[in-house]
Parts: sequence; structure tokens; C-alpha cells
Amino acid sequence: MPKIVDHNLYRIELLSKSLPIFVAKGVASVSMRELSKELGVSTGTLYHYFPTKESLFASMVKHLVSSDAEEIVKLSEETKNLDDILQFVTQKEGHFLNLMLLAVDVKRHHSNSKDLLQVVDDSFLAFETVLNRFFPLDSNGKGGKAFLAFFVGILFLKSNVEEKTSWVDLFDGLKQIISLY
Repeated sequence: MPKIVDHNLYRIELLSKSLPIFVAKGVASVSMRELSKELGVSTGTLYHYFPTKESLFASMVKHLVSSDAEEIVKLSEETKNLDDILQFVTQKEGHFLNLMLLAVDVKRHHSNSKDLLQVVDDSFLAFETVLNRFFPLDSNGKGGKAFLAFFVGILFLKSNVEEKTSWVDLFDGLKQIISLY
């Protein structure tokens, strides 16, 4: 009897497993052949689901960002406490670091690809939008953007293996800076 495959679930599995490959090799450096080998599928199977490497990459980023955004929305419905969002980002620090590294990779090596640049820009906007749910209405929609900017800066700082400062300590430092403003 033939194996019944849930194509949508299989597609999502391929997307999820592609993240570490793109992070390790870079978007420009990895080929569909390498991806298929690393994923343990035939090149034909990969092309069946994704016509190009760029479409695979874009689908992967959109899927990951959408999943993260859903989690943040759910969290914002349960609480408006910034400690909870800090705990969330701390638990997923490695994941968000990988997304940031891919965004930098695209900005540096694919500046001629409007589609990939748009995926990165749309991702930042999606995060900004859902993060705005944690900030009062009187922040004029700038709270999410400010949080995201600080968050990306922390990720960049923490990409240094020797950096051991906690998220809470860094946010305490931010409070001190704001009090001077």
C-alpha cells in the first residue's frame, strides 16, 4: 500500500530543517543540491515543493516569522508584562540570532534581489507589529520598533561567544539610560 504523505506537513518539515543549513553556509553559498543532500531528500523532491532556492528561503523565513508572531500574539493576549516577553526571547535567543544572521546575510550578499530584501523587511515589520501589542497606545506605535531595535542590538552583542550579560541586566541598563533622557 502506498505511503500517504501530508504534503503541507512535509513542506513545513523541509522548511524547518533548512534553517541551520542556510545559517551555516549562507544563502548565496548553499545550492539546492547541497540542501537536498543535507535534508536527506532527492533534488527532485526539493524542486517539487520549491521551484528555486530563493523560494525555499523566502517560504522558510515567512513560515518561521509567522510562527513566532503567532506565539507573541498569544503571549500578548495572556499578559502585557514585559518580563514575559523577555523570558520568551531569552528562551528563543538562538533561534532569533539565526534569523538575524540570515537577515544580515541577505542585506550584504543579495542587495540586488528585491524579493529577498522584501522578505527581510516584511519580517522586521511583522515583529514590530506584534511587539507593539506590549506597549501603551500613547507610544504612537513606536514601542515595538524601539524594542526590536534594542533586541537586534542585544542579539548582535550576544553573538560574541564570550558575552555573558543577561537580558535582564541589559534591560536594567536601558532603564538607566532612559532615566537620563
